[in-house]
Amino acid sequence: MARYYMPAEGDSYLKKVWTWATTGKRFRPSFPRTIEFQTLSTCNAKCIFCPHKHSPKDIPHGRMDDALFRKIVDECARHFVGRVSPYLTNEPLMDKRMPEMLRYIHDKMPFFTKSKINTNAALLTEETGEALIRAGLTHLWISVNGYSPETYRTSMDLDLDRTLTNIDTFLATKRRLGAKNPKVIVTTVETNIVKPELDYARKYWKERDIVFKVHAMDNRAGADSLTFKASKPKLKRNCDLFLKQAYIVENGDMIICCHDWKQTVKVGNVAETSIKEVWNSRYFTDLIRDYVRGDYSRLGICAKCSS
Repeated sequence: MARYYMPAEGDSYLKKVWTWATTGKRFRPSFPRTIEFQTLSTCNAKCIFCPHKHSPKDIPHGRMDDALFRKIVDECARHFVGRVSPYLTNEPLMDKRMPEMLRYIHDKMPFFTKSKINTNAALLTEETGEALIRAGLTHLWISVNGYSPETYRTSMDLDLDRTLTNIDTFLATKRRLGAKNPKVIVTTVETNIVKPELDYARKYWKERDIVFKVHAMDNRAGADSLTFKASKPKLKRNCDLFLKQAYIVENGDMIICCHDWKQTVKVGNVAETSIKEVWNSRYFTDLIRDYVRGDYSRLGICAKCSS
């Protein structure tokens, strides 16, 4: 994935391009390259590394109305957006509108724009899976955190047999329909609970010709969850997420980062203005320059972010 940097205030376009050419880092665009927005705040899992298990009462809840959803997608369609993802810190299949929303996204967006959702697949029934395929979804990432019933239940509080059956059924549906998309990637967060099962997991997904990725655990649920981390946590620095991706919650608030599940740093509201206005606002760009200088006085979420 391309890396980005924040240009100094007043930098000319020529200087930005020169920096890109000499460092390989792209300058922050005038519109985000990726949009992630949450249409419904709920989740059916209780993962050990997620606030839905540890701090459920601290999560702001809501449901995005259809008009705001269309407003977001319509604006994205007028700009060069590489990916639109209608999920954030939730389980997207909890929203029964998801196939319909994905169809709207692909009807509006240019052919090169990808769509992606991350799911735990517990709700990926055969009917839902076929609807996602027919809606045009291009990438489906499935989170599986445990490869024995006991480990999986401890990690996610879900039923492993049901999830694996759902995944196999979805793959069979793709074959039946002759569909190339969505591309399926299975991910596992490396915790000290699941680490002993990772070799088995790699073999399991290789036999099914599924791309498998292991992700490092971060402290999205708070410092206490890092007791499950398989390696010593390190503070994250030089992050460039807010230089290329925008994160929007149900009421239109744009938050600083996908890790900010408490919504502690809101940079504007796209229901009241537009994505482009919020993205280029003085407040947002000043916050980014604070981060670059190492000033976290207004960015407590960034000061404590670790993986």
